[in-house]
Amino acid sequence: MASTLTDRQKHILYLILDNEHGMDIDGLARRLDVSRRTVHRDLQAIQGWIGTFGLHLESEDSKMVLTGAAGDVERMRAAVGELPTVLAITPKSREVFVALDLLMEQGPMKLAYLGKQLRVTAASLSHQLNDVAAWLRDRGLHITRRQGYGVEVTGDEERRREALAELVHAQISPIDFMKLMHADASKRMRHPFYPWLERWFKPEGLATVESVLQEELQAVSPPLDEAAFYSFLLHVLLACARIEQGAALSEPSFEKMDESQDEAICQAILRRVLPHVAPAPAEVRYLAKHLRGAKVRIAEDVRLLPMNLTAMDLAFQLTRELEAELQISLSGDRELLAGIAQHLEPAIHRMTSGLGIRNPLLPEVKRQYPGFFEAVRRACGKVLGRYGIVAPDEEIGYLTMHLAAAYERQLAERVWHVRIVCPNGISSAQLLASRLKKEFPNVLVVGVESLHSLQETGCDFVVATTAIDNMELPVAVVSPFLPPNDVKQIEQLITRLEREAGTRQRALASEREAQSFARARSLAEQVCSQITLREIGAGRLADVIQQAADDAVHVGHACDADGVKRAILQRERLGSIVLPGKGLAVLHARSNALTNCHIAVYRLRQAIDIKGVGAQKERVDTVLVLLAKIDEDLDVIELLGRLSAALVTDDQLVDALRTSDIDGVQGQMLASMYNDEE
Repeated sequence: MASTLTDRQKHILYLILDNEHGMDIDGLARRLDVSRRTVHRDLQAIQGWIGTFGLHLESEDSKMVLTGAAGDVERMRAAVGELPTVLAITPKSREVFVALDLLMEQGPMKLAYLGKQLRVTAASLSHQLNDVAAWLRDRGLHITRRQGYGVEVTGDEERRREALAELVHAQISPIDFMKLMHADASKRMRHPFYPWLERWFKPEGLATVESVLQEELQAVSPPLDEAAFYSFLLHVLLACARIEQGAALSEPSFEKMDESQDEAICQAILRRVLPHVAPAPAEVRYLAKHLRGAKVRIAEDVRLLPMNLTAMDLAFQLTRELEAELQISLSGDRELLAGIAQHLEPAIHRMTSGLGIRNPLLPEVKRQYPGFFEAVRRACGKVLGRYGIVAPDEEIGYLTMHLAAAYERQLAERVWHVRIVCPNGISSAQLLASRLKKEFPNVLVVGVESLHSLQETGCDFVVATTAIDNMELPVAVVSPFLPPNDVKQIEQLITRLEREAGTRQRALASEREAQSFARARSLAEQVCSQITLREIGAGRLADVIQQAADDAVHVGHACDADGVKRAILQRERLGSIVLPGKGLAVLHARSNALTNCHIAVYRLRQAIDIKGVGAQKERVDTVLVLLAKIDEDLDVIELLGRLSAALVTDDQLVDALRTSDIDGVQGQMLASMYNDEE
């Protein structure tokens, strides 16, 4: 037994202790950049050493966990002591820390200083700089090396910060960053990346920026989830550190942004974190770009449409493309449509702004759903390619997960009940039942029957090893071993039954909802009778918004034009309001300034440009306005929801809004509100 542990063995022991569910051998090998054999050898040494404390290493679910009394664990911790701060730096990760330090530093750094930080010789670092230089070169950055001068990274400041963010994200995920921020001091110091964070930002600096963001982002709309919050926190930390180093972003690289609320928030953040530095417009816009990319949800209380209108239209186009290629029913899956649209809202901004996103599940998605992944790639190429947008694999991976979830829902929703007929004996029947269960998880065997006692009730079809005459139910005649051709036969049978079941379900749904639709029609007629149609000469979107607010008050549907205007502007800031390529924009909001549901159509004498997909402008000649009270009747909201869905799926409605007279507009809207043809 070893009298003491090596530094690497101490590190392995702490990794197992600090992970609630233990660590597997492969994970330890990757973390330490050593072989599985080396890890096994170290674990044997650790087992011998901790045995003196009455502790043991055991394998649970393929992961190594430490077992023993809590008091014995504490005695062992005290004996191990603290870990060196550079303990976890492997040769591969050393290159990362070299790149991080060079990117953070404004000006040259001496190799001797870098070597001291990483406890290696300057000669060793000089060799590794070649790999670092190649990595930076791929990102438009360069390394300058001169005798007596040192080493320096040169290039565009924005690219420099994006490279920094990419490296940091590769070392620690946003969620792990969050956990690290709130861990105790000893656990923080054992994380291989924390010493670098502490050296550049100081613990008090990290806490201050986190506190400022928590306060300033309280009212941000849409809100940020935890992962997005800590990802944005990283960008703020890096930006502020570079500003303090004297670095500056190039002003001409930014175009004027419309996100004034986001800019105001980012300006306030910079003023509080760096009170001695006046926030430069370029810095404010840079952080606002990342804040907008971090937003993930739409606030429910300020919208009528399910989500961003442009994203919803693109989501519908994607599902139609996928439906046609994969030959599975998707366009009626509202959960899928909402999920894709919700992902596309920030994704479009990321893709058009050059912002990346990490997808740690990408390898697993490609392995589990290769066909779906390629289908989504092709669909994105067709739909997003029209706007010059190329979706990276990470975004395609997330969209594939939505598609896979929809497919799994379809499988889970329908269980097929089957009876087996096998005259050859119980062993053959059991073999066939076992093969069915393996090949078709959504098939439930409800009975094994003889040919003469077969019941046709309580099942959807019959699987038999011999032909059966005069059966009303579908029959698949197969071998007890269920070879591939028999599997295909049953697959085709189930596909046919699914189509027939879908037809029956739609008929039953129509029957059940007939009475509900009658009530909906009456309410829809009442709502549509109050629709107004006007031609106006507005030259800007702001003019249309003001006109809509004034008209809502004029017809008695609102009591405060300014309140209506604020609600529309707040919702308009959440994202694009344009239907791509259709010349139609939709302004919609809910507000306490409304006293009644208000729908208006405005035809513009001269078309105006409104921001559409990415940075593209869309020519709009018609604006639909949908307004409702915060506490609007749910039946009215349901009608407006039907109308919003029809805007995406029904070109006749869009044509009527743009060209028909008031009777035609009201008639088409009425049909959209109470007809459900999904």
